[in-house]
Amino acid sequence: MLDAARTIPLTAALLAALSCAGPYVADTDATTGDASTTGETADVDSETTAGEADTEAETDTAGETDTAGETGFHGSVKVMSFNILCSFCSNEYDPWDMRVPWIADTIRRHDPDLVGLQELSFAEEVAQLQAELPGYGAIFWGVDGQETPYPDAAALYREDLFAPVDHGFYWLSPTPDVPMSKGFADGFQLARLVTWVVLRRLEDDAELLFATTHFDNNSPSQELSAPLVLERTAPLVDGRPGVVVGDFNSKPQSAAYGLLTGGRPLTLRDAFDLADEWTVDSNMARPLPYDTASRIDHIFVAGDGWEVPRWIVDTWIYGDKDRHVSDHFAIAAELQLP
Repeated sequence: MLDAARTIPLTAALLAALSCAGPYVADTDATTGDASTTGETADVDSETTAGEADTEAETDTAGETDTAGETGFHGSVKVMSFNILCSFCSNEYDPWDMRVPWIADTIRRHDPDLVGLQELSFAEEVAQLQAELPGYGAIFWGVDGQETPYPDAAALYREDLFAPVDHGFYWLSPTPDVPMSKGFADGFQLARLVTWVVLRRLEDDAELLFATTHFDNNSPSQELSAPLVLERTAPLVDGRPGVVVGDFNSKPQSAAYGLLTGGRPLTLRDAFDLADEWTVDSNMARPLPYDTASRIDHIFVAGDGWEVPRWIVDTWIYGDKDRHVSDHFAIAAELQLP
């Protein structure tokens, strides 16, 4: 949820002024509902995060086009999106240094090929996670020598499977090419961005676009960010398939979600809707219910022919206090292009 009002380093005074919107507080003794454990299809609902407002939207999908082409990328790719809760956002969760190995364990258990992370605050935090996850390369604002690293949207990739061909960033604002430019809403905001990388699969040189983002949690920034993402993504998937993940702060019934999946100028499809099954991965004796209608973290695919054997939400708890590691659950999907 990091948003910035001006192009200054994250000073101690600024950090003190920040707060996270709507943390999800888990009740590990919850008795309502029932959710499947690892590998079983889940059939119950509950809120993923709290405090997000919806905007009803009806989007006309007539005349939708798909600009994603073919580069010979076939086979499977495992993808995760995880808003890890910024290191200074809430005292309701364990301290950052305690959460680092648990965040890494969440990633490691699902063994994704690609990971989109949101709410990392400093380059040092990326390095901490990479130390826990050897073999993952990272792309974020700062890897190219930027004066003020800002890994709010960071992309991880398995170095034994992929090599980056190109990468870039743009900002969810009226001036998307101006670094650290703020969003579309009035009032205090931090900067929001999209981090994208074109990856070459080492075994056959096939290319895939992977992008991660973190939308603002206020309207109209979400609705105005969605068309920008489509506009910028369309040329990047011309000739190759793509995967766009992130914390979109937008539920399936929201206006922003409707725009993202509306088919103009690009069709993004929600992996959840394509999934043969969805499951809850939990180590709780009585797993929390999970409300699919309240999803704000999404995995979208661009291009024809995608199949999704399985979509997963991870609700593990850690530590002596049996807490979740973040106010968001990690989501993962097994994606396939036959």
